[in-house]
Amino acid sequence: MSSFLEVKNRVLSKRDRSSRGRIDQHAVTICSLINSRPEYYTTSSCSGRFHLYRGVGNKSDNADTKKSLGKGEGGFDRFRIHHGFIKDGEEARRYFNLETLEEDPEGGGDKIVEVDQYENLDVGEGDGEGEGEGEGEGEGECECEGDGEEEEEEEEEDSPQQPPPQSHPSIPSIPLTFNESSLIWLRYESFILHVCAISLPAADALMSAARRAGYKTVGVQSSGATSKVDGKVIVQILGDEFLETPLFSTPGYSEILAKMVNDRQRRNWDKIGRFEREVKGMVYEEGRGGRKHYDVVGDVAVVKDVEVGGGEGERVGVEIMESNSKIKVVAVQNDSLSGVQKRSNLTIVAGNHSRMGKDGGLVTTHQEFGIKCLVDLNRTFFTARMGPERIRLCNCVSRGENVLSLFSGVGLEGLMIAGRREISGMTFVEINPVAVNCLRRGLELLGRNKAVVVKGGGMAAKERVKILEGDALAILSDLSDEAFDRIIAPRPKEGGKDGDLSDGIAGAEFLKAMLPKLKERGEVHWYDFAADHEVEGGCERTKKGVEDVVGEMGWRTEWLHAGKAGSGSIAKRQFRVCVDFRVHKKD
Repeated sequence: MSSFLEVKNRVLSKRDRSSRGRIDQHAVTICSLINSRPEYYTTSSCSGRFHLYRGVGNKSDNADTKKSLGKGEGGFDRFRIHHGFIKDGEEARRYFNLETLEEDPEGGGDKIVEVDQYENLDVGEGDGEGEGEGEGEGEGECECEGDGEEEEEEEEEDSPQQPPPQSHPSIPSIPLTFNESSLIWLRYESFILHVCAISLPAADALMSAARRAGYKTVGVQSSGATSKVDGKVIVQILGDEFLETPLFSTPGYSEILAKMVNDRQRRNWDKIGRFEREVKGMVYEEGRGGRKHYDVVGDVAVVKDVEVGGGEGERVGVEIMESNSKIKVVAVQNDSLSGVQKRSNLTIVAGNHSRMGKDGGLVTTHQEFGIKCLVDLNRTFFTARMGPERIRLCNCVSRGENVLSLFSGVGLEGLMIAGRREISGMTFVEINPVAVNCLRRGLELLGRNKAVVVKGGGMAAKERVKILEGDALAILSDLSDEAFDRIIAPRPKEGGKDGDLSDGIAGAEFLKAMLPKLKERGEVHWYDFAADHEVEGGCERTKKGVEDVVGEMGWRTEWLHAGKAGSGSIAKRQFRVCVDFRVHKKD
């Protein structure tokens, strides 16, 4: 039997085969929080959505599915899937305009993605591995995102539906005077989440957190060991907001429906936020005698706050290696990272001392969710604690996007995106020559990696990647405007370049240089540092710095996410944070 961790890593490494190609924006954080804990992994999710449909049936009978995959009867059509809000007035009238369903299939809803939509779905393979990936999503419960893991978990319907009316001999049936299948219906479906837990006590802890957040439909869907995994408990968490009604062309009806849908969506998202806070506060730890006090990168354990001399470092190193046979080297980090190139100062205290090169390099191969990178721990910046953030970031990316990663270091987050998402391009910018060399060697690993799940495998993923070495400001000046759908950038923290040692907004110069390269409604992941009280307050200082720059350029900021990035702190009551925002240049 496979261990729980092995199955978790396999599931979370799978390709996203959902129609959207990414996790819903409002489900990313809760999935990341759950997947960052060793006792759980998510198998399907939807943050709440509404859509129009016609016909009697479900997703398996969808006409597009019939046409593209040869599955189903083709008697069910769905239109204008929307995971957000409907604005009043013209947007509501557009969405509910039944006369334009064919020529305007989006209707202001989610963008219909056509890049590699069905080309690599392994139809008929029969491996029972689910329908997509997300953060390991996928029991086929919701089309939004899914990964799934066992065949028996694929039995659910497309989405939560009201039970059909039961027949009763004393209630006469009423014949319809019209063709019911010709009606257009509106349906709203709230948050749904499936999580695999390592044990029943772990499942109970998660269900308790969900109930405290206000979810009433919470329970264990299945449990017990299977032939593939030693122990499996599937928890289902389902929101209670629902709406289903036929549509008619009545004046003012579209505005009423828009309000009803928006009210449900708002309550639904508020409850997800409460659930996130409950999960953050969970204290359950499966079979742990204590926290580990070291980070593992590849086969190297990095320890802090340990004296190298006097035998303490050697004693700690031996203890770590005896407790974990996969660790071949234990190194102590002597001080903080320094310089533009963010170099460490490590000393090997146990294991193979010859691994430290004459140039001071300590190189290892690190892997997360099937994607490998090369890391020089002594001459580049890398932390395994950003693993949950890297998978969150990857799950924000949609098919067809062109992505830019500034100050990319060894580039694991970008390599994960290239290897797990059907993107059109991935551009890295890095000034540290050692990190660039690691990135190039990591790209070679990507090209040979059989775990890469995009169409064409590792070589296809490799061909979409471009590496640019040099100063970010100089390189940005040479890039085309409005070329990128998404930009990933940590706020640079080096003297007067970002305002840390001078007046002005930290990172303003870089924001002004990179934002013109973003497309209309493009998204940015901006990393910063914040005190604990700032994190609790929503990272307002970081947000204000961004808003001031965006406003100065005549554009508008839409906030998507703000919170801690990765696990653990960087110092006492200090955290690495990320704010995600969308830039509106035309309104």
